[in-house]
Amino acid sequence: MYGNDIAAISARLKELRTFSDYTTAQVAEMLGVDEEEYVAYESGTKEIPINLIYKFADVMETEAAYVMSGVLPSKDKVYVVYDGKGMSVKRYEGYSFTSLGGDFRKKTMNPMLVTIAPTDTPELVVHGGQEFNYVLEGELRVIVDNRDYFLRAGDSIYFDPSFPHAQLAMGGRVARFLTVINE
Repeated sequence: MYGNDIAAISARLKELRTFSDYTTAQVAEMLGVDEEEYVAYESGTKEIPINLIYKFADVMETEAAYVMSGVLPSKDKVYVVYDGKGMSVKRYEGYSFTSLGGDFRKKTMNPMLVTIAPTDTPELVVHGGQEFNYVLEGELRVIVDNRDYFLRAGDSIYFDPSFPHAQLAMGGRVARFLTVINE
């Protein structure tokens, strides 16, 4: 399991930044956040959102998996995940991500299984690229740019994630879906 240790991720942020000879102000500008917020990520007083981990990795010319786990992906030709047992990431309360491409190098898309517990308020996020969600189980409310889409098992949605968006389990039950993000 990776992605749960804020202190380790924060240490890698600092290590990669200093190795690349950037100041905190320079990295903050490249990420589109103010310097105080970036310093909080690097010091571990605030957890860095997953979308900024991907952006940070791109800026540092490394793999997001390395920023989260400290291990560089090693597969060039094939990476197999049996029975949905990929690398697990827990980034937000009630959200569990299982990476289905974690050890593949130079990914152009990020397929993940997502399990969402029923919660009151989803956290809106934004990131680059395009996103696809396919509901496997339960009912899912997807919010994209202040519009709601209600999906059931077998339904899918493809959208531009540069607009604020979130997913929410409906009906008081856990929802599971496949998401593929191309950044």
